[in-house]
Amino acid sequence: MAAFGKRLRLLIKVSKCMKKRRNSTQSSPENARGKIYLAMRLTLLLTMFFSFTAIASVSSQSVTLKLENASLRETIKELKNQTGVYFVFNEEEIASLNVKLNMVLTNEPFEKALERIFEGLPFSYEYSEGVVIVKPTPQKKDEVKLKLIKGKVVDTDGVPLPGVSVVVEGTTRGVASDVDGLFQMMIENKIGQKLLFSFVGMEQKVITWQGQDSLHVVMKYSTVDMDEVVVTGYQTVNRRESASAVSVVKTDEIYVAGATSIDQMLQGQIPGLMVINTSGEPSATPKIRIRGTSTINGNKAPVWVVDGVILEQDVPITASDLNSEDAEYLVGNAIAGISPQDIESITVLKDASATAIYGVKAANGVIVLTTKKGKIGKPSVSYHGEVVVNQRPSYRNFDLMNSSERMTLSKEVIEDGLKYGSNISLDPNDSYEGLVNELVNRRITHAEFSELAMEMAKRNTDWFDILFRNAVTHNHTLSVQGGNEQTRYYFSAGYNNNQGAAQKSLSERFTTLAKVDVNLGEYVNFMTKIDYSTTKNDGYAVGVNPFSYAYKTSRTLSPYEADGSYHMYKQGSAYEYNILKELDETGQSAKTNDFNALLNLNVKLIKNISYQGTFSFHNSTTEQRDWQTEESNAVAKIRGYNYKEYDETEDKYWESSLPYGGILTSKNTTKTGYTVRNALNYVAMFGGVHDINIYVGSELRGNKYSGTSVTGYGWTPEFGERFMPIYTDRFTQNYAAKGKLLPTNTNTISRVASFFGTASYTYDNRYVLNFNIRSDGANKFGSNPKYRWLPTWSVAGKWTLTNESFLSAFADKGHFVSIRGSYGVQGNIHDDSTPNLILEIGDRNETSTLDQSTIYRLPNPDLRWEKTSSWNVAVDFSFWSGRLSGSVDVYKKHTDDLIIDKTVAASNGKQHLYINAGQMNNTGVEGNLSVGLLKSKLFDWNFNVNFGRNTNEVILANDNLYNDLEKITEMLNGNLAVEGEKLGMMYSFAYAGLSADNGYPLFYGKDGKKYHGGDPTMMKLVKSGSINPDLSGGFDTQLTFKKRLSLTIGFAYSIGGVKRLPDVYDDNSKVFDPLSNVSTDWKKRWRKSGDELKTDIPALYNSEFANNFRYEGLMNYVDDEDGRKAVEQCTYYYDKSDHRVAKADYLRLRLIGLSYAMPEELVKKIGVSSMMLRFQATNLHVWASKKWQGLDPETPDANIPVLPAYSFGINVSF
Repeated sequence: MAAFGKRLRLLIKVSKCMKKRRNSTQSSPENARGKIYLAMRLTLLLTMFFSFTAIASVSSQSVTLKLENASLRETIKELKNQTGVYFVFNEEEIASLNVKLNMVLTNEPFEKALERIFEGLPFSYEYSEGVVIVKPTPQKKDEVKLKLIKGKVVDTDGVPLPGVSVVVEGTTRGVASDVDGLFQMMIENKIGQKLLFSFVGMEQKVITWQGQDSLHVVMKYSTVDMDEVVVTGYQTVNRRESASAVSVVKTDEIYVAGATSIDQMLQGQIPGLMVINTSGEPSATPKIRIRGTSTINGNKAPVWVVDGVILEQDVPITASDLNSEDAEYLVGNAIAGISPQDIESITVLKDASATAIYGVKAANGVIVLTTKKGKIGKPSVSYHGEVVVNQRPSYRNFDLMNSSERMTLSKEVIEDGLKYGSNISLDPNDSYEGLVNELVNRRITHAEFSELAMEMAKRNTDWFDILFRNAVTHNHTLSVQGGNEQTRYYFSAGYNNNQGAAQKSLSERFTTLAKVDVNLGEYVNFMTKIDYSTTKNDGYAVGVNPFSYAYKTSRTLSPYEADGSYHMYKQGSAYEYNILKELDETGQSAKTNDFNALLNLNVKLIKNISYQGTFSFHNSTTEQRDWQTEESNAVAKIRGYNYKEYDETEDKYWESSLPYGGILTSKNTTKTGYTVRNALNYVAMFGGVHDINIYVGSELRGNKYSGTSVTGYGWTPEFGERFMPIYTDRFTQNYAAKGKLLPTNTNTISRVASFFGTASYTYDNRYVLNFNIRSDGANKFGSNPKYRWLPTWSVAGKWTLTNESFLSAFADKGHFVSIRGSYGVQGNIHDDSTPNLILEIGDRNETSTLDQSTIYRLPNPDLRWEKTSSWNVAVDFSFWSGRLSGSVDVYKKHTDDLIIDKTVAASNGKQHLYINAGQMNNTGVEGNLSVGLLKSKLFDWNFNVNFGRNTNEVILANDNLYNDLEKITEMLNGNLAVEGEKLGMMYSFAYAGLSADNGYPLFYGKDGKKYHGGDPTMMKLVKSGSINPDLSGGFDTQLTFKKRLSLTIGFAYSIGGVKRLPDVYDDNSKVFDPLSNVSTDWKKRWRKSGDELKTDIPALYNSEFANNFRYEGLMNYVDDEDGRKAVEQCTYYYDKSDHRVAKADYLRLRLIGLSYAMPEELVKKIGVSSMMLRFQATNLHVWASKKWQGLDPETPDANIPVLPAYSFGINVSF
């Protein structure tokens, strides 16, 4: 009875408490609701009363809770579910506080749990006999009053940050922001207390409270944890929720002054990404490979994505076209019109898990560029400017003969009675041979000969000085940004003027960008971007190569006459030549106008589900011109005589194909493209430990290329670029009758429809599971529909070990370790493949006068996708709060159904057919390591290194290689996939030393005997190595003093590749042309028997040996009494032998940079908010094999090598 009376008294107390709450919160118009309220409370009391007889004491019960951003109401509900205890409270009072609780209770006694939960809250409680009464804590007169404050937390882009911890300094009182970045909490009404805002990947924010009711908090990303956010192009995800192989760098971290596009800055910066420079031209496009090559004939380059939209080439050209001598190389690649100053970050997606969302476009990896956007704050105006001086090449970098040395060689050739080729120049002003010819023909005396020879020996014409310059480049960018929580904007305009090192080489680009982010309330936001660029590149014509000319031309030759006019001479033909004149009269140019418009729309439909739409439009026009005037050597060769050698009164004049005027080839291409993407995104968190992110949608993408190419003859630029009609018979026969005057039209349309989906699940920040799928179709594959569609998919997982409880002590010391793995299937496509028979219209037959058609591509109705399956296993780590961090990835890719070029019977009309018959493996390991060597108040010293090792093997490819002359030629150049070997394996003739009899090179035949040459199919071929390196990467170090003065030194390296040295012989002629320059190695050549024991430089040919050769090319041979007769000069075999192969390993001093941030107190005096000065020196030195004799092994055959450059820059903000 005592217990019953105690419970009865408790019920009466509860009833009074509820009545008091009801009377204090209920107004008179709400009597009806008040009665309902009373009835509900009475029902509760009766229920509780009759239940007391069944409730045991819970004082000894234990409670286990894990609270993450839990409200007090949710916490009370969970306590009731675990213990059965009833809670009495006022809903409105609890809800108005919006308290977020974060704590872990494990087997905590119930009453102790109550104490911890209500600690610091403006509520008190009474607990007795299974009932907890919760009520506001009454304020005492001498107590400090509490105040409710509200606020919102966003990043620098204005994006709300959910889950930010907000804590009053020195207390445990705190809350967390919700999914919209909003928070509210009760704090002491005390001016000056500090609020701490913390979030993973962000710098901690400390705000001193000054009595505000509302706060707007902007948090900055931590410089150490910037890559916590991964931008895939489709989504922006937290790094902790991604199990993919992804690398992220900021543009500021890799910026190289003078680089016109971002791809020129990536060398040695990202593990697994290999960048090979192809030229030092301003518009040069480097070759980029991500984790090797998985195709033979398909596209090998990665796809470029800018702000979520795939970029296509402005003209329909291949990667090889970009590195050719034609005008296409001036156009540049898909990102040529984007200023590096407008790019915020670069994300490289490498494994199947990261790239499968892009489908077949991404078989070779994806590079995602994110442009800059406005940040919240007052308008800020920034200027970036730099001046770059590129150092011209110099003879001191190469082992080439000077005038005296070259004349000595000529003298020895003449004394030995060696045979020159035909059409050589014997002008006494140009060469020693010319002086001797004058002496022999008694046009000069011995004394005159000696005097002229002494003058010529001192001439030493510096072709590098004449044809090149210390080119000056200047780059300017002006930007304005700012905004508020509703609208943020970024506008920029840039101008780049880039002189090439070679004369007549110039690149100009003007860019504009406007980007606006708008929040329309809580449910709708969008981003719109418009950018425009115009790029103009000028270069030299096909066959005009200033670097090759300077490298290979004798320094005895003078470019000018005494009166300053051009000195014309015969260059291996009957036609006059002067390279400076040719540069004036020929050239190429390309001008591209690019326009892009983008709209990204995000609409919050219902809780956890949003719609995301992307709509983009692209338009570009490209004008390409290639010209040769009538005064050029190129036109003289077509005309058949030199400019003005004959006039209209002579018959020879009218016998020419082109008696007057030059040649102009014009190509005009217009490209339009669009992307429409619609997607739904579901993001939710359950129980504080389950995170789900599902993204599904569809995409339509289309591109159309239309254009015209025409070559006009009789071009007269001096008369308003008119074309003069030509009526000669030979012109009609060679051009008009063959249809060469007709324009060629381009009209190519491609459309892609895709469906895709991604899903990510994270449990307790410990376990992550990712899944991606996409389906693309193409009409390039066969008549069988099953070959047209190929789903690409991937699955990946990640385990963060340091988030496990058993490693909590390890994690508390600032350590982090996670392991991840992925597997996926992707596809690739060969752009030139087709299931149909394709015919090509050729020249008109002169006999039948009918147009001839040839088979361009044989049909294959069973052609299908190349399929690559790959796995990736990796570990990510960080120790001592980031002082030592990095990652290591191991991967393997297996490709089936490789599209190869199969040789078939000539009776098919063409001997080449694309079929699916190849297989290839790529295996590799890559990693990066960052070390904080020193961190103090004065100094910060960091070291970073990355590497990527890739080896591949062609499992199944071509057959009958060694008996096919055409394939042997490809093998010698490393361009043929050979079964069982690395892709790019280069073969060479087996060098057998120099002959003791004549000093000429010998080579092994398949029979083991030594020959000077012969049928290539009978000669021994040896493997020289792959032209692709096995290992590449870079390392750099940065030392910063007082966070203002910073020194950076960066290197790039490449190991494992080989390349062929430049040809020793001059166009396979018997003796060097008198006007050609050669290596100083020829001073050590074989001259007598026994020299073969101490030199490997062969002898020059004499007439007797030369007469035993027929110069009919590699494809022809005859038999002699020994079964072979050399028909190709052994010079060809020597240049293609293993003796002329060198390792292409190099270590490049890529960058030395010095920057200084001016003190704020100083720059404010001149009216600016910040100022930074920069100096950079790039490409200062390359360490490589001595065999290269000063040439850069990365670009030995380039028009212009990569040259040293020095720059000064300034960044100013107002």
